Amino acid sequence: MISCAQSWSIGVVTDVQYADREPEGSCRYRDALDHLAAAIREFNQRDLVAVVNLGDLVDSNEAAHVEAVGEVLVACRHPWIHLAGNHDHLGPSNGEALVAQLGIAGWGRGEVLHHAGWRLFALDSTEVSVESTPIGSPAHRGAERELQALREAAEPSGQHWNGRAAERQMADLASCLGRADRSGERVIVLNHMGAHPSAASPRHLCWNHRELRSLLAGHRSSTLHLNGHDHAGGYALDGGSGVHYLTLPAVCDSVDGRGAAAILHLSEHHIETEGWGRAPSRTLSLDPG
Repeated sequence: MISCAQSWSIGVVTDVQYADREPEGSCRYRDALDHLAAAIREFNQRDLVAVVNLGDLVDSNEAAHVEAVGEVLVACRHPWIHLAGNHDHLGPSNGEALVAQLGIAGWGRGEVLHHAGWRLFALDSTEVSVESTPIGSPAHRGAERELQALREAAEPSGQHWNGRAAERQMADLASCLGRADRSGERVIVLNHMGAHPSAASPRHLCWNHRELRSLLAGHRSSTLHLNGHDHAGGYALDGGSGVHYLTLPAVCDSVDGRGAAAILHLSEHHIETEGWGRAPSRTLSLDPG
């Protein structure tokens, strides 16, 4: 039996992608800081356990971009959980240097929160990627080979902006799910990249999305896969397993003057997604049937 009687809440943003550059498509890079600041002001008025950034704080990691985002992040009174996105690795720096420049504890990976019968597991799908590994390194060459194989197989997720969690991370996730199964708890997987083709564009799924869905479907504690990356957002319920897949819209796609952010209210029988801006509100039922 799943037992999560206590209700609690977390804030969520994704794909801020701040940059000091002209708009491109629906991305309004310079406006992203104002929308992030507005979200933080709302978070600060709420009783939250944490705020999650699902990745891509910056469009590219030039020092001026990182400094500007960092000055906004510090206004949040709640603890942050930061995931790495593919854009965080782009530019003159790298993902790990960005951690130091932002002054954060590190990128979320593994079980990042255990609270009131829930476990939050951060999966870093930039780990195996052509954008996160040094050019010419064995890891980069391996990612290039994997990407080429996906393209030859006409796999839509075979894009340079995608990647996957390596085997150790997947094993750690399986262990987390197993512990939660035995203790009657629920698990939310946090990921930058999508995992379900009906909740995100197939071109924005992690390379091992089928393996990931299969793993989640095999554990009764699996509840929600929460991601960004596909700026439009999306949602799907896997009818066979009951796992919810939710893609939060991007902060930076504010062509209509609206950002995007959400608060997730977690309780025993449902997750209430309170969205604003371009993020819709939803009720995700956790009751079987």
